[in-house]
Amino acid sequence: MQELINEIRKLIEYVGEGGTITRKDVQALAIKTLDSNIFDLTDNLGKKNIGASIQILNDLLYLKEPIQKILITMYNHFKKLYIVKLAEKYRKDLAIAMNLKPNQAFLLNKYKTQARYFEEKEIRSILDEMIKLDTNYKNGLIDINIGVEAILCRYCS
Repeated sequence: MQELINEIRKLIEYVGEGGTITRKDVQALAIKTLDSNIFDLTDNLGKKNIGASIQILNDLLYLKEPIQKILITMYNHFKKLYIVKLAEKYRKDLAIAMNLKPNQAFLLNKYKTQARYFEEKEIRSILDEMIKLDTNYKNGLIDINIGVEAILCRYCS
């Protein structure tokens, strides 16, 4: 909550008294969270825009986000997309399946929209590849950066 307050104060100071905060101001000044960037990365991945997906990954690395944390966040995000697919397939309540709190209901539409970009089997395959990458990285068989980029490239083509 404190981060949100700080971002709002920054925007208010930027536009000055009586100014209007625009979406452009927010995009230019507000610091995105890792989760927000992963949403953007997944959107681009779903739209088969490899350039934008890799750029977001590179931006995260430039901001000193650890690649392992990026991989874990991506894994958790795709796991939620997989839950969406399964909940829809078996006609289960999505909010309950995803274990969302009432104040997180806004996330349902975002996850549903992103899940439409992928087939159930494709999401399962991405999750399996991420697990395999993690294991191979820990065993010294692959560079994790190359592995993450390879996964992104494979599912953007």
